[in-house]
Amino acid sequence: MMQNLNKNMLRMDKKQMQVSTGKRIHVPSDDPVAISRSLKIRADLSELDQYRKNVDDSVSFLETTDLAVKNVGEALQRLRELTVQASNGVLTGEDTKKIAGEVKEIKEQIINLGNTTYSGKYIFSGKKTDEKLFIFDTDPAVNDYVYNVGLTNNIDPNVIDDKIQFEVGVNEKIEINSLGFEIFDLPPSTSATAGDKPGIIAMINGILTDLDTGNSAGLSAAIANVDSYINVNLTARSDIGAKMNRMELVQNRIADDKINYSKLRSQLEDADMGEVIMQLMKEENVYRASLSVGARVIQPTLLDFLR
Repeated sequence: MMQNLNKNMLRMDKKQMQVSTGKRIHVPSDDPVAISRSLKIRADLSELDQYRKNVDDSVSFLETTDLAVKNVGEALQRLRELTVQASNGVLTGEDTKKIAGEVKEIKEQIINLGNTTYSGKYIFSGKKTDEKLFIFDTDPAVNDYVYNVGLTNNIDPNVIDDKIQFEVGVNEKIEINSLGFEIFDLPPSTSATAGDKPGIIAMINGILTDLDTGNSAGLSAAIANVDSYINVNLTARSDIGAKMNRMELVQNRIADDKINYSKLRSQLEDADMGEVIMQLMKEENVYRASLSVGARVIQPTLLDFLR
């Protein structure tokens, strides 16, 4: 009788636990198959959380890159306006000097944008994120800004490149960085060597030389060169925008997957409260009935009265 009473009490306690926690499974023995699937779903949800963090970080990185490339484009547009203005051949020496001064400032601005950082990492330096893209070479033969790092695009999969990939899904990786030569050199450049002068700097230096010498023909020819770099800039921004759009699609997919997985986990783990409450009431009635029967089974004896 006591054994049966304990069994009834344990069943009632299990239903009370389900009602108080809202969960159908508390130990693996409650449902071995369901607990196995539930653990796998929990692992998948944790994985999705990490993918979401990767995507958020990637979007921030791309936004920083896009802003830097946009500012380079604006600097090039201003450089074009100044070059057109200076190429008409009617400016005074004082006017030309002022234009040259602004062109030098544009050059410095482009150098600073090339050394843009995100969370302390240089965004255009490939995987060498702790090194600036541009440095000033004090060698008298150079005395100008040069590439500080060597960069390689992913042309050959057997060669280590400088493209940074973020994992945003199972076997799904997206390149997020733009390499310096993709912004500051003309195609078909596929690499940059440390110590080399960026094409955009050489182009600006040529404009400064033409301004100093009053070479109107050279300035007119330089307009086409500036246009080439503006086209490179637009192409880079288009590529960055495409990556950001894909990241948005990945964000939406992860959000949908989290909803689906959470729903499935709920179906496996959560208790049907209406059904569980009814079962609890039934177990309470069974326990009370067993107590009542037990009271009849254990009849008083003479010893009970002798106390």
